[in-house]
Amino acid sequence: MNGMTNRALARLAFWAKGMVSINDARMEWPGFSYSDAEWARMRTLSEPIGTGTYQLFTIVNAVIFIAIAALGIFGVFLPLATLLFPVPAETSALKFSLLLAACAFLIIGLGLPISMRLSAMLVGGKTVRAALVPGAGDEALAAKVSWQINRIMLIMCGLLVPGILLFIAYDIQAGPIITALKWLAIALMAGSTLTGIARQRKS
Repeated sequence: MNGMTNRALARLAFWAKGMVSINDARMEWPGFSYSDAEWARMRTLSEPIGTGTYQLFTIVNAVIFIAIAALGIFGVFLPLATLLFPVPAETSALKFSLLLAACAFLIIGLGLPISMRLSAMLVGGKTVRAALVPGAGDEALAAKVSWQINRIMLIMCGLLVPGILLFIAYDIQAGPIITALKWLAIALMAGSTLTGIARQRKS
């Protein structure tokens, strides 16, 4: 018996809508892989959600998450940094990096699920929830998605600490590197998009 609530199912459906859109564009999101049965279920879940509804969901989700992130920075990170490191010049790079990574994981790990929960509740409405029919594997799929998100966040925040320490240890000027990485990311996104378009034309 499926124990998911209508709201939890709606959150899964909005996630499914985004992943199906990526899959339809012949693109992949590293770290988020699914079996054929899971893809089929996500396609079914995503059907009641129109393009306009999903776009509204992404906007509302972004606004809520930014608000949560700002609250976390000004309400958690800065007060803790001030309390733990009253003299910035004497601050240990490792301790500061660990605090930054921990707060980032806390903000993203808790903030993203909360923003998605609120966004699905505000945007989904009774119409979307009424159109969603629970399935036998929905709880397992939702748990898998949650684990995938937490895993990616853990990897990102884990890489943040050694990254900061390397920049400090070798006195690396981040400006040119960040600029290069930004343009590399843009190029990769453009290449991925063009590849997806080319594959769609061939299919």
